[in-house]
Amino acid sequence: MLKKILMCFTLLLALSCAATVSAKSAELTGIDAFDLDNDTVRIEISYKGGKLDTSNVAVESNGDILFVDLDNTSLGRVSRVAGTKIQSGARDFIDKIIANKTQERHTRIQIHLRSEIDGNVSFMIEPANRSEKKSARIVVDVKKSFAQDTWGNFNGDGRIIVLDPGHGGSDSGAVGPTGVREKDVSLAVSLKAQQLLNESGYQVVMTRTTDIDVAAPGVPDSTELQARVDKAPPNADIFISVHCNAFSNSRANGVETYFAPGAVKGSRLALLLNEELERLGELNNRGVKAARFYVMTHSKCPASLIELGFITNPREEQLLADNDYQQKLAQAITNAVNRYFNQGGFD
Repeated sequence: MLKKILMCFTLLLALSCAATVSAKSAELTGIDAFDLDNDTVRIEISYKGGKLDTSNVAVESNGDILFVDLDNTSLGRVSRVAGTKIQSGARDFIDKIIANKTQERHTRIQIHLRSEIDGNVSFMIEPANRSEKKSARIVVDVKKSFAQDTWGNFNGDGRIIVLDPGHGGSDSGAVGPTGVREKDVSLAVSLKAQQLLNESGYQVVMTRTTDIDVAAPGVPDSTELQARVDKAPPNADIFISVHCNAFSNSRANGVETYFAPGAVKGSRLALLLNEELERLGELNNRGVKAARFYVMTHSKCPASLIELGFITNPREEQLLADNDYQQKLAQAITNAVNRYFNQGGFD
């Protein structure tokens, strides 16, 4: 009798083990990293086939590497490179993502960050969502709490930044409903940015530091604009022209940044400036746009033109004239410049 019981127990154990071994593992189909918001990067690890729950996932940070260990999984189409996508905003936070099979039915994903994090990481399992055309996925959210300190402490190492406060002298630029002038705002913000950039180790060349025409009063626009471009030394690294927007409809609002069509480095600079201005959280983001503004198309270094807000909008006029907000705008410009050299790949 005992022998039969032992035989039955052995058979049941074998069947149980066989069932476990034959259970289908989940096949990883893609990894997508993107900015969820200004403070969070989201990494979505898509899979199909086998079922996963939170017991199959372990997430651990170690300095500047985030490890995601996945049981009951296989690499599938995700290899060291293929199947992995790091979108533009997240590229400033994530250097690379590597996925490897470490043992049978186990995958380790290494997310290499551009700086250490404070461990503020969370994850969840999301089912497939047909309406959003998303497969089942492991979702990992990482807070970018280190980001501002990293960008603010970057050493400019003597790189030459040209700041061009728009308008000036005989040209007031746009004027707000209470009389705030574009030329005054662009100069005030540029001077504040000059100080911050100098403190960060850059050499800053200003096209003007006072309320003057750079060329001369009454000259054609092209002559004035060329005089501004000529202020940039031959070895200048980037050129940023600072402006305020205007429109006949006082409800028009928001920030936007520009680059010359086809200018790869200029578009990168414009994107970073746009992201940092949006990060202030005060104004609508009108996006990054290509345009043939003279100072960008004639600049010999990567260039961008920024519109800080609509001076013809009553609320934005008040903001643009505020000293504290001008300082925030200057910090946003400095952060973008730091990111361009520290994390943008254009050193």
